[in-house]
Amino acid sequence: MNPTQQDVHDAYGELYQALTNAYWAASTIVDKDRIRGAADAVFDILTALNRAEIKSRTQDYADLKTQVDAITKKLTALQQDIDSINHKIDIATNVVQRITKALDLGGKFFT
Repeated sequence: MNPTQQDVHDAYGELYQALTNAYWAASTIVDKDRIRGAADAVFDILTALNRAEIKSRTQDYADLKTQVDAITKKLTALQQDIDSINHKIDIATNVVQRITKALDLGGKFFT
């Protein structure tokens, strides 16, 4: 099943909220900056996904795909490091789950 634009938007919205929660629970400024950077990039993707029928606008879609590709690398690294960044297990687990879902649906939508 191919996800809809709304499915991808919802997944990135959930990820944005999880990153916001992780930001407040992070213990160092460096970690907070890293999480905030990821959240800001996710917010930019959300903004683009708010536009109707992104796939029908070829250049906008290509630009968004480039943004998603760039943040995917950062999110994958953050996903691997989140346990050492955030010691609240429930928050760290939620971030990992939301990253996994967003990357999965985004990967299917942008192929």
